[in-house]
Amino acid sequence: MKQTYSMPLAAIHLRNLTKRYAGSAVVNALTLQVPEGSIYGFLGPNGAGKSTTIKMMTGMISPDDGDAVILGHSIRTDSLAAKRLIGVVPDNLALFEYLSIREHLDLIRSLFDLREEAFLHRSSKLLHLLDLADDSHKLARHCSYGMRKKTCLAMALLPNPKVLILDEPFEGLDPVMTKTVKNALKQAAARGTTIFLTTHVLNAVTDLVERYGILRAGSIVAHGSTMDLALQGSSLEDVYLRAFMVEGSLDLEWLG
Repeated sequence: MKQTYSMPLAAIHLRNLTKRYAGSAVVNALTLQVPEGSIYGFLGPNGAGKSTTIKMMTGMISPDDGDAVILGHSIRTDSLAAKRLIGVVPDNLALFEYLSIREHLDLIRSLFDLREEAFLHRSSKLLHLLDLADDSHKLARHCSYGMRKKTCLAMALLPNPKVLILDEPFEGLDPVMTKTVKNALKQAAARGTTIFLTTHVLNAVTDLVERYGILRAGSIVAHGSTMDLALQGSSLEDVYLRAFMVEGSLDLEWLG
């Protein structure tokens, strides 16, 4: 009897996603799929369109064309259902300056209607994991950049989202905390959470991402799996550098 194999569900499906400013496409007909439970690295220099893509994926801005579908829910036509499945760490770390770290977590509890027992358990674990427990009373306005980043990550992880979208999650973190966050993301993916993260610093994610897409001027110029690269004797760094080389020299226009 012939065996059949089913493809994993695409947790994230971007379909011709496009955003234009002043007539110029910042994100240009972007199409990609991210399998459920995987860690996807969305790579590219500053200005390539990574943050704009995330803002469209999470409903912060509307695409001019195309769509982003989160576990079957269109961000354009079913945005509330899509957003309830997503945890986000945005690039601007938008926090309420006069709320404490713990009060930000209380806010997430209210928004997602979390049970008190589950909230207390998860919030305590996250505060300790991210080394925020002793500073949880601090107002956001008194927090360092790294603390603000970790607060946003705790908020994103608290409701146990199906999809976690992270814009430059390791920027501003020291090596020890970077390792801690990586381990937390790997554990989340092992439990079925799909992780989509952007970065322009390759060495932060080479041991983390399973699939990748490299963005240049709003378009994907290379994509694949890191396992395939290893089998070919290549690396993520090799592919990334090739994407920004022109006739043997770096294309300075896209270095960011």
